[in-house]
Amino acid sequence: MGMVSVLIAEDDAYYRKYLEKSLLSAGFTARSCQDGLEAYHAFSSDPASYRILLVDLLMPNMDGFELIRQVRTNFKHLYPYIFVVTSLGDDEDVVRALQIGADEVLIKPISPKRLVASVTSGLQKLKLITFDVLIDSFVEMLDMRDRYTGRHSKNVQLLASLLAKLYAEQEDLTNVDFINGLSAGAVLHDIGKILIPESILQKPDRLTSEEFETVKKHTIFGSQILVQSLMKHPENDVLKFAHEVIRSHHERWDGKGYPDGLKETEIPLVARIVKIADVFDALTSDRYYRKAYSPEDAIKIMESDADAFDPEIFALFLEHRKFFMALERRKYEEARRNRNSSN
Repeated sequence: MGMVSVLIAEDDAYYRKYLEKSLLSAGFTARSCQDGLEAYHAFSSDPASYRILLVDLLMPNMDGFELIRQVRTNFKHLYPYIFVVTSLGDDEDVVRALQIGADEVLIKPISPKRLVASVTSGLQKLKLITFDVLIDSFVEMLDMRDRYTGRHSKNVQLLASLLAKLYAEQEDLTNVDFINGLSAGAVLHDIGKILIPESILQKPDRLTSEEFETVKKHTIFGSQILVQSLMKHPENDVLKFAHEVIRSHHERWDGKGYPDGLKETEIPLVARIVKIADVFDALTSDRYYRKAYSPEDAIKIMESDADAFDPEIFALFLEHRKFFMALERRKYEEARRNRNSSN
């Protein structure tokens, strides 16, 4: 938490120090400014450092409305979470601030406990906002290059998230970042394929050994892409879990996977869960070089290669196989109808 910096824009000296002291006591770092203009200059000088902004609306030089507008207009590549801190009871001002780009409103007086809880909650929401933007952009790029990969990524996200929730209930896991990171990693697990030639991704025949070695590099490429975000936000556990999925979803329980040859519990838990969803959806999908297997046949193929999967999680998947098969059957039947109509 200490890595998170909060920027305070408040013209009341007493309240400014009160907010700063409350945040520092909770382990945050904070910088306070006496008006909007000073706060804007502080943010502009190091925009990536400030994840949270606390903004009073009525301030000299530059009011809170203009500060919010300037931040949202001039720093579109960043997204700090902005709280409006105000004693105003005017709904029109609050609505205006939210329309301009504020995320949430805190009405004075604010207890230290409520302030810290709100900022902590804002950071949690910020992780999801940041990932939503990242995910939408990457999935769109994937879909433009290879329609299979784009659809597959969304299917894997659904299957893996449901399997993760079943596992979390069984093991009594309550880590929200674990679920969110797994979900984000699942939809981004093949993001490294944007750096693989389309001629290989869309090849109608089976890949040569050399081509397969090229495809295997997508785990490394994807890892390198996400590392850039991790370096900017080292405190973000959602990113860490997503990175584990992207790098390790092709590892095998028996140690014969790639890229690192990890085995058993050396493989991150999130990657072990996503692997099962990834394989199941891949088998039940039409590929450029083969038709989809039925959900029943896909299960049989996976059972014949059970050494690839975490036995506990795979057993949970098989226990709920009817549920997962029903989800995939609709896609399989639709693909079969499309093939028949095109003949």
